[in-house]
Amino acid sequence: MTRKRPFRPFFFVDGYTLKKVNEFYRFYHPFHSRIDFRSLKNWARREAVRLFSPQESYALMECHYYHPYKDPGRCAKSYGMLSFMRELRHVGFQVHFNERVMDGLGPNMGLFNDALLFADYGRMDAAVLLSTQGEFAQLPDRLQMRGIPTLLLGWNFSYPKDDRIVRWKTDSGLMETSTYYVTMDRVAERNAPYYAAPGCLFGSRVIVP
Repeated sequence: MTRKRPFRPFFFVDGYTLKKVNEFYRFYHPFHSRIDFRSLKNWARREAVRLFSPQESYALMECHYYHPYKDPGRCAKSYGMLSFMRELRHVGFQVHFNERVMDGLGPNMGLFNDALLFADYGRMDAAVLLSTQGEFAQLPDRLQMRGIPTLLLGWNFSYPKDDRIVRWKTDSGLMETSTYYVTMDRVAERNAPYYAAPGCLFGSRVIVP
């Protein structure tokens, strides 16, 4: 008897968004902590199974992190980034650098192209996308045309900085095109770092340079 293959969700993390989220929790939120990648991955897998394949007892999730920076190479100044890459790979993420930015940082559009490629190859049953950026607003629709539903993990928050209020929110177009949307700032509040609970999304380790 042929064994049915496991449910295959893919987890795509927009590193630009997660960098901003971690800065918020580290420097401006009372948590003063950062999101732990292993905990985030495990939470995303459980949620994907619950929403898209609740009858499954096992899911094999492939995880991809799209860095907002270009590959710095192995120069001395890149030590922190190389350490960060090792941390990501240790918990099961493949790391992709942003080849479209010249200076600074920004959303890595390689995520968009890779997600469609994985869908075309028939390797993916569902997509979990962590992003707030409108640049990816067309991706859930494009995936749905290929029969792939999308779970969007987004954040909405604000905080005072210098003499202004910084507001960060998930693009409305991206929310509208996704099959499901989870407001992760609410999830984070229920999984605070000072509660030693299995569902905590935060860790005490410094993993983002």
